[in-house]
Amino acid sequence: MPNFEGLAAKANDLGNKIQAASKSNQNILILCNYDADGLAAATLISNHIVRNKGHCDVRASVEPNVLELESIAKGGYDLVIFLDLGAGVLGNIERALGDRWISISHDEPSEGENERLPDSILNSRDYEFDGAREVCTSSICYYVTEKTRDSRSGFLATVGALGDDQDVGPKRSLVGLNSKILDEDAHSYKEINSLVDLLFYGREVLPIHEALASNAAVFIHGLTGNKDSCLASLRSAGLELKFKGRWKTVPDFVEDEKRGLLEAIVPHLAGTMLTAGDLVGTVYFLASEDEYSLMRNARDIALLLNAAGRLNKPGIGLSLSLGWNSSLRSDAEQLLTDYRTDLVRSIQGIVSNAERIYDRPAYSIFIGDGIVRDRMSGAVCEVLSNLNRSRGKVILVRTTTQQGEVEVSARLGKESPEFDLGKIMREIAGLTSGTWGGLPNRAAIRFSMSKLQEFQSAVDGLLKPQK
Repeated sequence: MPNFEGLAAKANDLGNKIQAASKSNQNILILCNYDADGLAAATLISNHIVRNKGHCDVRASVEPNVLELESIAKGGYDLVIFLDLGAGVLGNIERALGDRWISISHDEPSEGENERLPDSILNSRDYEFDGAREVCTSSICYYVTEKTRDSRSGFLATVGALGDDQDVGPKRSLVGLNSKILDEDAHSYKEINSLVDLLFYGREVLPIHEALASNAAVFIHGLTGNKDSCLASLRSAGLELKFKGRWKTVPDFVEDEKRGLLEAIVPHLAGTMLTAGDLVGTVYFLASEDEYSLMRNARDIALLLNAAGRLNKPGIGLSLSLGWNSSLRSDAEQLLTDYRTDLVRSIQGIVSNAERIYDRPAYSIFIGDGIVRDRMSGAVCEVLSNLNRSRGKVILVRTTTQQGEVEVSARLGKESPEFDLGKIMREIAGLTSGTWGGLPNRAAIRFSMSKLQEFQSAVDGLLKPQK
């Protein structure tokens, strides 16, 4: 049974600790995960610091190794706040930073790690919340920053949850603590509205064929990133795509037309486990934002933040999450274009070369060396896990980093056995002297190239066919 009162009390304690550090003008570093949840959480905490008249640096990163922690320790920071990072390396953090740190996360911790400096750690697992479905780091930070909340706080938590694919309720809605935040917003601010509709990017802003082509959150081979193909497919379905000389957007279509839209897309889902239902769900949007703004739809912002982090442009992501500025529109558009291009190129580069695919009964490894940038491995893995060939398997995408290390992301294909990927990656990290992070349904690991053989042996031992 989730213990909300315990989590809220601990969140209040950490909020007070950050407040005291801010008011005493301490030198604070926020080290966050580079994904949407990490960036949204960093925005909530940095706002909390600034509103308490403090100052901070913000960095987006991967799981820190020992050398990186030692470098941070020499940076002269009085307090380092780890957001959606470090749950598996708390011992290393303590050795490097003493008691000058805080960790807020929903990832699975290593065995016994949360016993270290418990006053510095807030992990949803300690309060019986399912970190894969019910709560993200942003939603935890929503409660940490209770004293400095504003009308956008709940929206940022919602962005983080959607960015972590926690829309697992009916009609792709949020559940658990994420849903509780929506209820609290409805009572206090009435800022977050919702409806069930097509889940296309820029649904109120972009012409329908461009919205479909931009829909990188649900990757559709042949359509994602290809406006001409989208236009041709929708026209062939006999749909009227213009009204009074202008292109229609999603809200311009009636229900019968939307069914026709989905029927036109279904042939492009062949070869995948996706259905038309994956393109319909709950849309969460900020009521006070102009209806033609790209910063109105929480799913759109989550996609942009994930794109920013994965393309190593977290500064743009933080700027977007701090608040919309018309000058950022061109940056956001270019960001999404680059992200789609990178994703399409990576997928095509892997699946078109059989030598890059290592199939075993329980898992498949897709080798992205030289094609997939390390921060894109999770996004690529997500797409590949939806292919028919991935049914019943664990999907691993392996690539190399600029530092010469190996990065591996893992996802569960549909109908796969109930492997706990977080636990598996934790075990492999121990065998490869690597760093890891993740949840039962999605995880990643990074280790030295010299440990590839140990990695492969560990995968063969841990991912065996199950009855």
